[in-house]
Amino acid sequence: MPAKKKEEEAATAAAAVEEPTVPLTEAEKEDLVKFDLTQKILPFLDKHLVFPILSNFLKQLGLHKERDIAMAELKLLADTNMIDFVLDKYEELGEEVPESLTEKRSTVIEKLEEAREFEIRLLETLENEESVKKMATMKTVAEICEAFEVTQAQIEGLITYAKLQFDCGNYSLSGELLKHYRVLVEKEADRMTSKTGISCVWGSIASSLLTTEYEDAAENIATLNDLLETMRMPKREVLLQKTWLLHWSLFAIFNPQESPPLKVLEFFLHDKSLSVISLSSPHLFRYVSACLILNKRLKPSLKEIVWVIQQESESYSDPITRFLVALYIDLDFDGAQRELQQCKNVCKGDYFLHRQWKEFQENARLQIFETYCRIHQSINIDMIAEKLDMTPNEAELWIVKLIQNAKLDARIDSEKGRVVMSKAPPSVYHQVIEKTKNLSFRSTMLLSNLEKRENEKKLGN
Repeated sequence: MPAKKKEEEAATAAAAVEEPTVPLTEAEKEDLVKFDLTQKILPFLDKHLVFPILSNFLKQLGLHKERDIAMAELKLLADTNMIDFVLDKYEELGEEVPESLTEKRSTVIEKLEEAREFEIRLLETLENEESVKKMATMKTVAEICEAFEVTQAQIEGLITYAKLQFDCGNYSLSGELLKHYRVLVEKEADRMTSKTGISCVWGSIASSLLTTEYEDAAENIATLNDLLETMRMPKREVLLQKTWLLHWSLFAIFNPQESPPLKVLEFFLHDKSLSVISLSSPHLFRYVSACLILNKRLKPSLKEIVWVIQQESESYSDPITRFLVALYIDLDFDGAQRELQQCKNVCKGDYFLHRQWKEFQENARLQIFETYCRIHQSINIDMIAEKLDMTPNEAELWIVKLIQNAKLDARIDSEKGRVVMSKAPPSVYHQVIEKTKNLSFRSTMLLSNLEKRENEKKLGN
């Protein structure tokens, strides 16, 4: 397949993830620069995952000079085989194209043809569904090789060919090749726990994310997490790989097309993941907080995770984390409302959250209202409107709709301009459950904090 076509597919895949962003005013730019996490996040991403952030978000946002972004894109593309994209960037910058690029393009095409020629027998076999089904029933790779007249070298070569296609921007084909490889070698567990096997799963995750196949990405993320849990590997290496994996998970969690897959949410908010975040990347608590606001199904674990966020506030805080702490720890409704107003610019300036603001605001308002209702039996509509940053009429209509949709045990007293709640006190049983649940979760976080303090002491000495 020509390199140009691969690059066009890459551009289409990247563009599918993005929507036009309304430019920020100069005042807004100044306000959100201090909350920009781009420099902290990019070092943990594959260069192909970085490209959509630069091209389809930061450029439109206007926080940085266009030439600086174009130069960053050019530097990023230099290590890929997407030659036509590089040529476009040189043209955009008005700079002369190096002669070496023409030579590199010929070399890339030659490598692709050579790799395909070497793999052609196996590739033709994999195009036959019956053959693929038969392969899955065989017990060893050697048996597959003998039955289909392919070699071990050809099976291992699938990874090389997939990597070449990935570097050219053909993420869909790369993902398919890696999927075939994993099916072929899954009979031999030591292959998947080897360095090559781990790299294969990383490649599958990247391909799935770049083609917006988020369910597949979630499955692969869960698989890699399980491998990292069971493999014999230095703790420092496991910590590093899990830190990368948590950053990559953001693409599946905050996708614009559908609710995030449950598996990736469970991984991201697991107590072990929160421990990793605490140790290596506390800036990810912004996204932990955003998950708790955007996903209503996380309500059962909300208080416990907010407790962790509050404990880690010295390492990292922003309006999103402070909103949750103000609301659920301090019961400071005025403070929560002030932080929610700040959250708007934070979301606008964040690649993963800029599409989520309307839903974020709606859910945050709902959380303020629900929390207020739990501690008040009668609520003045004018007052709740102020807490929610709405007019009294807007607040009343919003509350009516909320009561109808959520089937809340409440009524509106229009004459007195208030909402009256009807609630029964929780049973002793539920009070005990509430007090004692997730003790192991808290213990894990306490151990994590102790480990972090110990590491800081060692570094200090």
